[in-house]
Amino acid sequence: MSAPRTDLEKQRRRHLVPILGILAAVLIVLAGFVWWFNDETSDPEIPGQVPGPVDEIAEPPAAGMETGVETAPATLPGPETAPAAGTGQPTQPMP
Repeated sequence: MSAPRTDLEKQRRRHLVPILGILAAVLIVLAGFVWWFNDETSDPEIPGQVPGPVDEIAEPPAAGMETGVETAPATLPGPETAPAAGTGQPTQPMP
């Protein structure tokens, strides 16, 4: 079955504006995608990274200064010692 009245010139004139509108919309969306992609790849945000200048790294506190943080005891029992029964104290090292 074919169309009863086909006038290609008339159809071309009537469809020119909608086709140009569709092309303009596609180009705008494409330009927006390129802008967004460029923005995301030029300055990516890394999870866990603190924003700010890298030059401002704080120095650790000097040895012997109070920091307000308690530290673990200087000596811990090694794997060769076992606690004495009921005292919670390590026994003498095994020979």
